[in-house]
Amino acid sequence: MITYIVMIIISIVFLLISNKSKKKSSKIIFFILAALTFFIISAIRYDVGTDYLKRYVYDFNRMAKKIEVENFEIGFKVLIWFCLLFTKNANLLFILTSAIIITLTMTTIYSKSNNIILSVLIFFLGGFFFDTLNLVRQYIAISIILFAYRFLIKEKQEKKDYVAFIISVILAMTMHSSSIVAFILILLNKKMIMKWKWLLPICICILILNENLMNLIEWAIQNTRFNVYLTGKMARGEVSVLFIIENLLVYIFMYYVFSRNQRNMKNGKEDIFLMNVQGISLLVTVLGACHMQFARIALYFLIFQIISIPNFICKIPVEEVKNDIAKIGRNRINIEKILPYTKKIVSIVFIVSFITIFYYNNVINNNNDVVPYKTIFSVQKHK
Repeated sequence: MITYIVMIIISIVFLLISNKSKKKSSKIIFFILAALTFFIISAIRYDVGTDYLKRYVYDFNRMAKKIEVENFEIGFKVLIWFCLLFTKNANLLFILTSAIIITLTMTTIYSKSNNIILSVLIFFLGGFFFDTLNLVRQYIAISIILFAYRFLIKEKQEKKDYVAFIISVILAMTMHSSSIVAFILILLNKKMIMKWKWLLPICICILILNENLMNLIEWAIQNTRFNVYLTGKMARGEVSVLFIIENLLVYIFMYYVFSRNQRNMKNGKEDIFLMNVQGISLLVTVLGACHMQFARIALYFLIFQIISIPNFICKIPVEEVKNDIAKIGRNRINIEKILPYTKKIVSIVFIVSFITIFYYNNVINNNNDVVPYKTIFSVQKHK
């Protein structure tokens, strides 16, 4: 874990220098250096991630021997075929996939986040970076969709923007077929539809029904390629209390900011989109209680937190907050002292919350088997 801690520290140092730089060129250079720290750690890893050897290296070697691999989508096969033009060593595949994921994710953070440092911290502490070390195919698809959401939030929407997004989703599907769920994002940029009045009761009902809810939808997948998820360990649900609470609190925070800004007509298309996406994140995370596969689907929506949380913190209506606190009878003098630091306080609260998630998932439980960290160079020395 020390390697990852050093990585994030170096990255944050570069980001701080980038923020203080006055020239745009200097800002970009130091941001690239910050992104490179993530890329290097990801690209030179060896046997880091549950599926590294038993899935990706194994099937890469099979394709190198011209053995058909049926459980890879065509886009990912193209990446492997491209690598095989140069080498039969699978290391190149992880260098290439790391470049795709980190480039698309960091480019989105740079262009869309109102607080780049906080976005990078959420990417790391929220476990998203560690997921990329294992769920390689899915995170290529996720990073494509994250990058492509820019086509859905333009205030003056044109037909070509929707076409660009649809093409992006189709490209993502060639990497991981589950990314078909991203088509729902097209419906989330015009009107606030994920309202608490119906969303929260539905979430409660899902938790009450739990795994029994699967009896209502088994017929939809029993004759498809996904019927493998009807049996075995993946068939059961799992109530992830930590993630449900985290998503609920993020939803409540964003809904409060959104509703207060709505009074003054300060919400744009991106605010509506990100608010709806967080609602979907909460709903699908709760559905994980019915079937574990929903936890994987939720990743397509959860990833947007690296953009939505910093952006909504930036848009906290301080005066509205002051009025709401005054209504519940708090001392006005104390309010005046605290209010100037509201956004910083909220940012710290989120950072502490994500540190808790990081500690539980990646330190205690070692999710995705990312520890111990090994490199391709250390392995070669022992050969």
